[in-house]
Amino acid sequence: MNLKEVKLSGSKSLKELPDLSKATNLEELYINSCPQLTSVSPSIFSLKKLEKLDLGFCSLTKIISRNHLSSLSYFNLIFCNKLREFSVTSENLVMLDLSFTPVNALPSSFGRQSKLEILLLINSGIQNLPSDFKNLTRLRYLNAYNSTELHTLTELPPSLQTLDITGCTLLKTVWLPSISEQLKESRREVLFWNCLKLNRHSLKAIGLNAHINVMKFAYHHLSAPDENYDDYDRNYRSYQVRFVYPGSRIPEWLEYKTTKDYVVIDLSSTPRSSPIGFIFCFVISGPKVRTMKGYGFIFYITITKDEDESKKDSIYIYMYSPVMRVASDHVCVIYDQRCSHYLNNRAKTLTKLKIKVKAIAGNMHHQQGVGLKGFGVSPINTSAYHSFMERINPRATAYHNVIQQINASADHSFFQQMHFIPMLAIVLFLSLLWLRCRL
Repeated sequence: MNLKEVKLSGSKSLKELPDLSKATNLEELYINSCPQLTSVSPSIFSLKKLEKLDLGFCSLTKIISRNHLSSLSYFNLIFCNKLREFSVTSENLVMLDLSFTPVNALPSSFGRQSKLEILLLINSGIQNLPSDFKNLTRLRYLNAYNSTELHTLTELPPSLQTLDITGCTLLKTVWLPSISEQLKESRREVLFWNCLKLNRHSLKAIGLNAHINVMKFAYHHLSAPDENYDDYDRNYRSYQVRFVYPGSRIPEWLEYKTTKDYVVIDLSSTPRSSPIGFIFCFVISGPKVRTMKGYGFIFYITITKDEDESKKDSIYIYMYSPVMRVASDHVCVIYDQRCSHYLNNRAKTLTKLKIKVKAIAGNMHHQQGVGLKGFGVSPINTSAYHSFMERINPRATAYHNVIQQINASADHSFFQQMHFIPMLAIVLFLSLLWLRCRL
């Protein structure tokens, strides 16, 4: 049979599907919005060429396949609000949508899907993620917005760029990898809005993760070619890295911190031979803040040159927010390329820069004021980044220094010392082994 595509979407009376095992060339199957469809034929999961399967808005109660599919890349089960059992995997799966389903667990072998890029669990019943979740080495987008049963977030793969855990009100624990593994990450957007039960250890770990990823992004964009940013209002998220998590204090690592609405940055000792970036942190005061979903916040930044109030300039930073109500104080760490480029140009000939901030909820046409408990700013250049890397990853730095010494030194005695190190380790090991035998 040469049938390649079947569309039965919106069939209100469809209760069951025929046996499709003979449709061996079928590539796309769309059966969404069929409210009386409660099950599907297992023959679907034997189709070796099936690439797209859309079963959204159906009354399915379980989707189970014992086969590990070879070709399925797109699988949509959104709004299957009776679906409680799900166990399907595919080595070529790229996108899976389980949003608005009561499914509370993913298959134990979920990590085998090494090509998965997008996972949607919005308003799902997921309680935790499988232990092999970190093996999803191509996953770049995970959205578990308002999954109120999620209580633990397991270690995530370094490929992940966007993580939205907003409104996961039972979430207590977030497991993060070692610092050396975090240095491999390229997080762009991490949102923990209204996750108020996060324990202290998890909040500290999220804060460190924010520091690492924001510093990396800022450093890699310091020497980015000049752009006109004409599309900023539409595509501002592509110019940013941002982390949001519950908290009332500005992180200690910010160089300039204030509980007022302004801060004065001293640039007199900052080398001008390389570009300067500017990392911002805003502490939004809750729980009275309300915004319009999809619009988020605007931070108006006014710059006064050398504290001369007559010489003012301004720019704004958009920050997306998926919430309409901020339930408590939140820390927002952000690096915005356009704003940083703007401030860098203004700071080239200045010794001091006074920065004043005003926060607004809404958009350019519908706005309301937002209380700020304070904000912080950290200028960053190449030397500041390398200094940070030395502090955060001393083992890598020590290794780098040894390699540099080997490359730079022609002294034979140095190499003799290097050969002595592994011999010393062997002697110590044998000594400990002898002591253990004696005991």
